[in-house]
Amino acid sequence: MTKPYLALGLAGPHLVELTESRTLLSRWDALPVAFSVLGIDRIDGSLPASVTLASSAAGATLAGATKNGRFLIAAAPQRDHPYNIARRVVSLAHLSHGRSGLLIGVRDAYAPEGPAAGPAWGGAGLGGGAPLNAQTASDAAFAVRALEQGWPYDSIIGNRETGILVESNRIVHVDLNSTFSIAGPLNAPAPATGASVIAWHAATVADLPPADADSPIDLMLGNAGSVPVVALGAEPPAGRFAGILLRPSLEQSVGELLDVAERWLGDGFASIPPGGTLRNALDLTEPPPLAPTLRAAFPAPKPHVSL
Repeated sequence: MTKPYLALGLAGPHLVELTESRTLLSRWDALPVAFSVLGIDRIDGSLPASVTLASSAAGATLAGATKNGRFLIAAAPQRDHPYNIARRVVSLAHLSHGRSGLLIGVRDAYAPEGPAAGPAWGGAGLGGGAPLNAQTASDAAFAVRALEQGWPYDSIIGNRETGILVESNRIVHVDLNSTFSIAGPLNAPAPATGASVIAWHAATVADLPPADADSPIDLMLGNAGSVPVVALGAEPPAGRFAGILLRPSLEQSVGELLDVAERWLGDGFASIPPGGTLRNALDLTEPPPLAPTLRAAFPAPKPHVSL
């Protein structure tokens, strides 16, 4: 029987505690867990804590201050349009060299309520809005995946002989027209390490994303998924799982979490070597590329006239 891996779930106060302590950061960075979720309380139905950090801001801090730790940032289209989520996901993938990914949710506990007719995204007060449901979250995940792939990394060729730096005709409009209407492209190339991991949290079967053969979801967290959540202080559940996500309460510290994680890793859980990409650590296949029929965002470049 293959041993399950261990993951960690950090709520708002834990992000504050972790990012302000070099000692805790060093311990976290060296721990051979699969990944950590930054701000899991945003999307799992928890009440907001008194303090928190934006998941992507915490991710940027960890990407720059550590070398090995892998993580998912938590985000939902209730607060952010998927174009903005995609920009953060791609930026973090570049900063972390593929150690990061996204945990998409339906609601964000820290986000303002939007208008009744369109609470998702409309809460930002910038117009529009969409239903606050699983379909909207699923469409947001699809948009993030498509936008991240819309500018292929290997289109950056830097050819000094011709003066062509980028094969710009390979940058495409994603042309999405579901819950969100997005032409694209994103203003950043795909990460050199490949597409970011996109995860979903499902506490019950009712929380599962809509069935879709082309779903961008790589990983299912929560008790209805392959990686159930276990409260710090409880015993690992019986059964066979790909992994277990260990989560402390707001009253428990990051130090206590790391103590228990170190003990569990020495007693029945798989040790995932620190470093390397999140996708490789989880042994997830690379998603297929975008359809070659998508329209180009720019014409084919021509050699520089001065060369």
